[in-house]
Amino acid sequence: MKNFASLLENSKKAVRYWWLLLIVGVVLFVAGILVFVYPAQSYVGMSLLFGWAMLISGVLEVVLSATNRHYVTGRGWMLAGGIIEIILGIILIFNVALSAATLPIFVGFWLMFRAFSAIGLGSDMNTIGITGSGWTILSGVLLLICALWMLFQPLVFGTVAVIAWAGVSLLLAGIASFALSLQLHQAHRCLGGDC
Repeated sequence: MKNFASLLENSKKAVRYWWLLLIVGVVLFVAGILVFVYPAQSYVGMSLLFGWAMLISGVLEVVLSATNRHYVTGRGWMLAGGIIEIILGIILIFNVALSAATLPIFVGFWLMFRAFSAIGLGSDMNTIGITGSGWTILSGVLLLICALWMLFQPLVFGTVAVIAWAGVSLLLAGIASFALSLQLHQAHRCLGGDC
């Protein structure tokens, strides 16, 4: 019984930072909208946009993971994904020539990591009975399809196709983070006795 009480207390601490994922979702969603608002931007602009979006998203996910050492669900996925996003973001920001040439591959791998993270976290949330976790899993599956398509045919994607798929993918990644943050907020309320 003491272990269960300890687990419950650690879970309460873990989900109190649900708003960090909400910020990640908003940043990614806004970045997706900006891609469609300014479609004529060059690859250099896209590389910098993705670089900054990845870097900010990665930092927030690492902070969320680090502040939740007793996080019950998916802490490892979140930490690994955040570190990978920081590395990819730094590469895109500081090596513009390389990132412009390999943008579809960078975006494809980034989307794949975000997809696995969303699927894993959604599955973990489903395991502990948080309603709506199916939407997080579905958004992860859709991101995975986009990522695989981009990775299997990176040369097929011209500038317009990369911009369109990148915009859609950023919107989906933002929605996935937003949905997960709402699930964590619900878990936070339930663990606090407000259910």
